[in-house]
Amino acid sequence: MKASDIDFKQSLNFAIADGRVTLGRERVVLVRQESLGVLRALLYEQLGSSLARATLSQFGYRCGQDDYAALAETFAVERAEDRLQLAFALQAWLGAAALEVTSCSHDQAAGALDVAGWWRNSYEAEVHLAHLGPDEHPVCHALAGYLSGWCTAFLGRPVLAIETRCMGQGEERCEFRIRPDAAWGGEAARWRVALTETSASLSTELERQTALIQEQEAAISELSTPVMEIWDDILVLPIVGVVDTRRSLELMTNLLDRIVETQSRCVIIDVTGVEVVDTKTADYLLKVIRAANLLGSRCVLTGLSPAIAQTLVEIGADLTEVNTLRNIKDGLKDCLRYIRSQRVDPKAGRKG
Repeated sequence: MKASDIDFKQSLNFAIADGRVTLGRERVVLVRQESLGVLRALLYEQLGSSLARATLSQFGYRCGQDDYAALAETFAVERAEDRLQLAFALQAWLGAAALEVTSCSHDQAAGALDVAGWWRNSYEAEVHLAHLGPDEHPVCHALAGYLSGWCTAFLGRPVLAIETRCMGQGEERCEFRIRPDAAWGGEAARWRVALTETSASLSTELERQTALIQEQEAAISELSTPVMEIWDDILVLPIVGVVDTRRSLELMTNLLDRIVETQSRCVIIDVTGVEVVDTKTADYLLKVIRAANLLGSRCVLTGLSPAIAQTLVEIGADLTEVNTLRNIKDGLKDCLRYIRSQRVDPKAGRKG
């Protein structure tokens, strides 16, 4: 059977009672284009552009290889020319894109293949623009991967389809070219790398990115909860932003670790950078202060703005056990006075 003789409409069967749609003998699943856009956006968000590109390319490649073996047999397509044309027809009939071939030459025995053409209404370009915006590189990874996989199975040796222009870049149309892998040079590097990434290398890269994210989160956390020694026996903890449960635990842990490390006797907790204080925030701050007191460090709270002070009064926060001052300068003076008052005069045998 020739590819042009296949009636895909007649081959498509809807068995609604069984929840199955088949194309010939092969089951297919109809998916909204918008759903594929959501999946694509998630891949880019969770994996990054490089891993997402590799995943989509390899998905298309494996689908192309599998379809060549299954559908060419299903539709009893025997001639080499028709087996090649079947791949082009399938992309259109499955709703991926209308494919126009502008030039095509092949010789299976010699391992030669050279096809040029373009996609009209590429679903990949459309969903990429809708969910991720224009890209500096071509974005029809699964479509190109599909042709690479199908043509590799057709030729019996590695074949690489690359997209040379793409609507996802702002071009007028999506153009492609298919040649044996060995015939390509550096211009096909992005496509070759995407298809040669192994599951091990993908996992390694994902682990590397995950570790990097964790390191960045730890660095951000450390920067957002710095505990500095500004004088002998005096620490300062400037708090900026929102104080929630997780943040309060980080504040407490970092502060207590520094108190133990430096054996500091005073801590200045500055809340100048805290814009909003509610009952929970006040409770968190009190817990941090009480924990520091248990380790023998006296706490001073500085930087209360009029708005925060008014809020604390309105919510009935109990700050009677905390010494509050206007700014870090006043807090430092207070701590220095406290430390001097605690020193013991060895001659008099009393505190001096």
